[in-house]
Amino acid sequence: MILPRLRRRSSPAPIYDAVDDWLSQTAAEALRRDGFVAVERLFSATEVQAVQTLLDRAFERAMRMPAANALLVCYPADAPGGWDQIELNYAATLAPALLQTAVFRRCTTLARRLAGPGSHAFDHAIYKAAHNRTETPWHQDAAFRRWQLPRPHQLHFWIPLQDVARDGGCMEFLPGSHRRPALRHETVLRASGRIGLVAAPDPAARVACPLSAGGLTIHTPATLHCARANASDVPRRAWVLQFGLFGETRLAAKRLAGSLVKLPVGRLRSRPERPA
Repeated sequence: MILPRLRRRSSPAPIYDAVDDWLSQTAAEALRRDGFVAVERLFSATEVQAVQTLLDRAFERAMRMPAANALLVCYPADAPGGWDQIELNYAATLAPALLQTAVFRRCTTLARRLAGPGSHAFDHAIYKAAHNRTETPWHQDAAFRRWQLPRPHQLHFWIPLQDVARDGGCMEFLPGSHRRPALRHETVLRASGRIGLVAAPDPAARVACPLSAGGLTIHTPATLHCARANASDVPRRAWVLQFGLFGETRLAAKRLAGSLVKLPVGRLRSRPERPA
């Protein structure tokens, strides 16, 4: 479901108090029925730009820190040294200030209104180059979980950092797919060299969700979704946030297990940051 555009208020109050109850109730109904919802105008241009600046710096840090290379997923371009699509898992590990942004705080508030108690469990940045060739194939996020246990309070937020149309790689969903049995996913070797999972649903009922910068989509882990390659003239940048029960606990366990890079804060802060 794509909600009507919200009227922006001059007050910076989270989620804009005047529409809090309406937004939460309407979005919750759409998530139960369709498995996804698209909302426009939740964030200002300044708030979105703050996220992009931090993500750009996180990518720079990941590329120059050998310990962070495992967090990068790169799809090579035809030109040597370039990239067609680049992704960064656990971006906030390399840019902790992301978790202090208005965008993150507002998403946290909305996630708790929609799904109850929960916290940030994962974040992921995806940059598609202009006129790239890498599609995000149909899949259910739940298929990537190592333990297939239900997570009823899990929600995934997709936040574009610029206007995005269908031919620019906006999110597309199959309404109601979260209420049907999980599809079988085939294992494929992607151009990044990583293993991927791909489903093959009937796409006839697909719903595209073009958005302006400042909007977002929310979906459940069981909702089938995809995104096309970016045929536009500008890069398509997006930040993905996942919220769920014991999210911070799961992140802490990964840190203890050494799965996440440790950021050498003092050393990195001593270096001048290149403007994003």
